[in-house]
Amino acid sequence: MTNLKLVLHIDQADRWPAALSNVANVLRDYPAISLRIVANEAGVYAFLGRTDLLTKMAEAAEKQVAFQACANSLKSHDIDPAHLPKWVTVVPAGVVALAEAQREGFAYIKP
Repeated sequence: MTNLKLVLHIDQADRWPAALSNVANVLRDYPAISLRIVANEAGVYAFLGRTDLLTKMAEAAEKQVAFQACANSLKSHDIDPAHLPKWVTVVPAGVVALAEAQREGFAYIKP
């Protein structure tokens, strides 16, 4: 299972707890897996402030989980990319990032 790659799509803020639970379980059982999370729409709000979700995200990022935020969503929600954690990569379009991940062999998961 070391070649398995998953991309999780978060477009609603209330889906983060389920997604992070999925991430923790997968990393526990399959530490060599490749994980990427693409956030767009209201999903980008979770990258702001100080919350337990943000702490869990940072811990996952330390374990090589890649976090991507859609630039279009950031702009439409008036979020300055400079306010995002350093481990979040801004991508031009979340939907394109999802398509690219799937082309790279990532399985699409919508928690």
